[in-house]
Amino acid sequence: MMIRDIHKAIIASLLIGLPLLSFAKRYDVTLPEIASCLKTAQPGDQIYIKDGQYKDMQLKWMGKGTEKSPISIKALNPGKVKIEGGSTLRIAGEWISVDGLYFTDGYAPKGSVIEFRNGQELANHCRLTNCVIDKFNPSRRDQAYSYILLYGRHNRVDHCSLTGKLNLGVTLIVILNDKRCLENYHLIDHNYFGERPVYGSNGAETMRVGTSQQAYSSSNTIIENNLFERCSGEVEVISIKSSDNIIRNNTLLECEGVVALRHGDRNTVNNNLFIGNGRRNTGGIRVVNAGHRIYDNLLVGLAGTRFFSALGVMDAVPNSLPNRYCQVVDVEMFRNTFVDCTNIEFGTGKDMERTLAPEKVAFTDNIIINKKLSQPYIAVDDVSGIQFKGNKVQLSKNYSTPGFITEKVKVPQLPDNTVIRKDKGASWFTNQVAQSTTNAHKECNVSPGTNLSEIIHSLEPGSIIILSKGMYPIQRSILIDKPLTIRAADPGNKPLIRFNGDKPDNMVTIADGGELKIENIAFDGVLEPGKALAKAGISTAFDMIQPYTLTVDGCEFQNFGEGGFFGAGAWWIIVLFFLFLAFGESWVDIDIMAWIPFLILLLIVCGSMGIEDDGCGCC
Repeated sequence: MMIRDIHKAIIASLLIGLPLLSFAKRYDVTLPEIASCLKTAQPGDQIYIKDGQYKDMQLKWMGKGTEKSPISIKALNPGKVKIEGGSTLRIAGEWISVDGLYFTDGYAPKGSVIEFRNGQELANHCRLTNCVIDKFNPSRRDQAYSYILLYGRHNRVDHCSLTGKLNLGVTLIVILNDKRCLENYHLIDHNYFGERPVYGSNGAETMRVGTSQQAYSSSNTIIENNLFERCSGEVEVISIKSSDNIIRNNTLLECEGVVALRHGDRNTVNNNLFIGNGRRNTGGIRVVNAGHRIYDNLLVGLAGTRFFSALGVMDAVPNSLPNRYCQVVDVEMFRNTFVDCTNIEFGTGKDMERTLAPEKVAFTDNIIINKKLSQPYIAVDDVSGIQFKGNKVQLSKNYSTPGFITEKVKVPQLPDNTVIRKDKGASWFTNQVAQSTTNAHKECNVSPGTNLSEIIHSLEPGSIIILSKGMYPIQRSILIDKPLTIRAADPGNKPLIRFNGDKPDNMVTIADGGELKIENIAFDGVLEPGKALAKAGISTAFDMIQPYTLTVDGCEFQNFGEGGFFGAGAWWIIVLFFLFLAFGESWVDIDIMAWIPFLILLLIVCGSMGIEDDGCGCC
C-alpha cells in the first residue's frame, strides 16, 4: 500500500510539472523579430538569435518571466550577433536574461547603449551576461553617454566585456533617481572593464553608483570579482555616491585613479587587489563621509599622490552639504597591506575650505612595506582623531611610534596574469589593452621644396622624417594619423615650415591614430599677400576622439595672429598651468565656485589683450 502511494505521488508530481515543460517554447529568430516574440512569450520560453550583422537597431525588449522560469534571449552563437551603427537596447519587465550580444563599431544615437528600462517601465530581476560592448563611440569625444544604465532592482550584469570607450560619460551607472531603484541589490560581477584613456575632466568614471543627491539613500549594490584594466578616464575609477554598497574581490590593474567613497555612508571595501606597477597616478582608495569599513585589501606598486594616493583620507568642509566634502568619521581601516606604494595620506585635500580633519577613525593591524620611505604616512592635517594600533612596517629605517612597529613580514605573492583574468568578461571575447602599432623606425630624409603632406601620407607608422635646413611651404594642413617623428637634420639650423594656403588651416593636424614627436622645427605664421592666415601651428582634428601623444621639443612658433586661435590658446594654457600649480592633479575635482576667480581673471586678461572669442587652436 505504501509503495502504491509513493508511485502515485511521483506520477502526480510529474503531471504537475508536465504543463511547464510542454508549453515552454523555443524561437529561432532574427534580431528585429525579438520584440514581437516577447509579446506572446511565456515564462521558460527560449529565444535564440540567428547570426548576422545588424545595423541601426533600436531594440525594445519587454517580457515577464518568473524566478524558476525566466525568459531567455540568447545569441545562437555568442559573438556572432553583431550590433553596429546607431543602435541601442532597452530591457524592461521581470526575469529576462540576455546573453551573447556583440555591440561594436557603432554609437548610441539617443540615450545610452543599454538601459534597464523602457520609458517608465523598469527592469527587475533581469540579467545581462556574456555580452560585449566594444568601441561604441560617437564621432565627438565630448558627446556624453554610458554603455550601461542600471535601473530597477535585483538586476545582474555579469561576465560582460566593456571596452574601447573614448567619449565622455560613465561606462556603467547604477541609477537611483527613482524610488523604484533604491535598495536595489544589483549584482555587478565577473566583468572585464577594458582600457579607458585619460579623458581630462570629470564625468569619465568607469563605474558610478548614485549621485550626491542620493548620498544618504541605500543602494545596496554589490560590485565583486571584476577586473578593471587601465581604467584611467578620470581620478575616480569606481565612484560611490550612495550608502550601503559593497566593493569586494575586484582587481584594479594599472588604473590611474581610485575607488572613491565620494558621497554616502556605510560602504564596505574589502579583499580587493590594486596593482600599479609604478605607473603614474595609479591609486587605491579615497575616503569621504562616515561609517565605512575598509579591510583586507592588497595594494601594490601604486605611484599616485594626493587624490590618487594608495589611501587618501580627506579633510572635510565644515557644515558641508552632501554634494561637497562631508567629514570622515567612524571609519574602520584594518588588515590592509601596502607594498611599495608612494603615498598614504591623512587630511587629503586640506585647503581654505576643507579644514575639518577626520575623527573617530581606526587604522589598525595594517602592513606597510616600502624600503624607499622613512615614514609610513603623510599627515597633511591633524591626526589626533585617528587611532593607530597594531600596524607593522618595513621602511628604509626602523620606525617606532605609538601604533606602529618595525617588524619583518612576508611580502604577499601576487596572482599571475592567468589567474587575474580567469572568468572575467565574455567567454568568447579576447580582453586585451591596446598595443602600439609603431613599426620599425624607418628614416626618410627630406629636402626643402618637397611636398611634406604627400611624403607623410606615404610613410609607414613609426617613420622618422628628417628635414634639411631650408623652407617648406605648405598649402594645406599636414595630417598626422599614425605615429611619426619629424626632426631637423641639424638642431642648430631649424627648418622653417610656412603656411601659404588659400583657405585658413592648421599647419599640422593630429587626427585619430596620430602620434607626433617633433623636434627643432620652426613654424612661421606670417600672412603672405593673397593667402590665408594659418589657424595654428599644431592642433587636433575637429572630430577627433582617440587619445594621442604630442611631444614638442626645441621648436619655435613665430608671427601668428594676436587675435586668432594661437593667442587664445596660449592664454588658456597659462590659466590651466596655474590651476595645476595651485591644486595639482586634483584640479578637475574642484567645485565650480572655486573656478570663479580664475574665470574672472581669464576674462580680464583676454579683454585687456583684445583676444577674440573665436575658438582655441593652440599649438
